[in-house]
Amino acid sequence: MSWEAFRLTSKSPAELYTVMGPNGVDALIRQALQECWSSLPEDARTFDRWKKRAEETFARNRRIWSAIKKPQPAAFFDNMAPFPSDGHLRQAMVMCWMMMPRAGGRDFKDVVKLMDSIYQRNMEAWAQDNRSFTTGPKKTSAKRVAPKSSKKKTPKKTKKARK
Repeated sequence: MSWEAFRLTSKSPAELYTVMGPNGVDALIRQALQECWSSLPEDARTFDRWKKRAEETFARNRRIWSAIKKPQPAAFFDNMAPFPSDGHLRQAMVMCWMMMPRAGGRDFKDVVKLMDSIYQRNMEAWAQDNRSFTTGPKKTSAKRVAPKSSKKKTPKKTKKARK
């Protein structure tokens, strides 16, 4: 375990929230996804290859994290692959666990659920950005609808009103 991770494990959820902000876990996941992109050879950097690498990295770390029986700092970094993306993901998982409020009890299994949610949100954002930067803007139809007149129409008089 790194000294930085060990230092953070001694903080309360409120202290971590104050230091890292509500986006602390999200920021670490983003760093992991960026590492997955940067680690691909330049001539092989495609969205599909990045997505495969990101999914493999997340699945590997999720599987190891889910196997932890008792949440202890040393267990958080067991069996970690020697890649920067894995380090960022594992730190995100630790941060998630440590930032969860302790009042009322916290469930270790909730870390995986929350990590899944934040990870999926980021994957969807990358996919949307990929579409934006690779497919170009969508063409809109040239049909233009004229704005409605703001004049109020006077009601037609009925036969009774005309007499």
